[in-house]
Amino acid sequence: MSVDLRLMRYVITVADAGGFEAAAERLHMTQPPLSRQIRELERELGVRLFHRRPTRLTEAGQVFVDGARGVLADAERVVETTRQAADLHRGVVRVGYTVTTAFEEMPKLFTAMRARHPGIHLHAREGWDVELTDEASAGDLDVLLGRHLPTPAGFRFETLRREDFVVMVSTDHRLAGRESVSLRDLRGETLRFFPRRYAPRYHDAVLAALSSTGETFEVWENPLPGLRNLNVNLRTDGFMLLPRSLGRQLPGGIAYLTVTDVLPSIELRLFWRPDGGPAVTAFCQTARRLARREGWREGRQTGDALRS
Repeated sequence: MSVDLRLMRYVITVADAGGFEAAAERLHMTQPPLSRQIRELERELGVRLFHRRPTRLTEAGQVFVDGARGVLADAERVVETTRQAADLHRGVVRVGYTVTTAFEEMPKLFTAMRARHPGIHLHAREGWDVELTDEASAGDLDVLLGRHLPTPAGFRFETLRREDFVVMVSTDHRLAGRESVSLRDLRGETLRFFPRRYAPRYHDAVLAALSSTGETFEVWENPLPGLRNLNVNLRTDGFMLLPRSLGRQLPGGIAYLTVTDVLPSIELRLFWRPDGGPAVTAFCQTARRLARREGWREGRQTGDALRS
């Protein structure tokens, strides 16, 4: 025979309440139908679950209640996991991504999410580091993707990619025909860069990488900050220092050269709100799979990272 989950709850409630009248009140029903349904259950089982006057469990009743608690707990887990599975196929993730991720990482991640979780809608926003981290801290974004971003309050992060810097120059530059350069070869030239106020930590990381070699350069702040117009802003006597992956993505008229100096690597990090729900978890898991598939990293490097 099968026993209705509702009847299991009735028996547990009577046992916990210590009587039928109190149990009926907790169950928002009257006492007579509650007593009748439990008597019918006892008749079907062929055992008494309760002693009456005073109401207390029989030995068989205690066995029933212990088992029923486990069954109800399992049933609740089934309901919850079913809902979570459904949630993975719907929902919204608000993603902020920085300028340097707009050419390769974010498009690939968007494509991977569309293939793996087509029901999850990505509200993606490209921006500079300062404005994105402010929005994340204010609760307006669930996920950030960027290089050398500060960690917004309440967020966790992990490193998705590490790569080296390369030098970007115009194809008219005197060194454009080379495959590699040292920073010494660029002495007297101007580093063309966006204003520090847009991305302070990224700006400082690039200058620190340059100064680690002992070389110093005059810095020219770009009046048209961004990478899509780089071929307009780079001149014959200027250069930029950018992640290697961007060298394959930038517009024509640009050459990228390997740097022979030993420079610190540059990291791409994923930041997420840990209470963002199943859709955010699905986004983070997809990002990890993509990083492994693309060979962006060796193992997992985390900072208070959510384990999956």
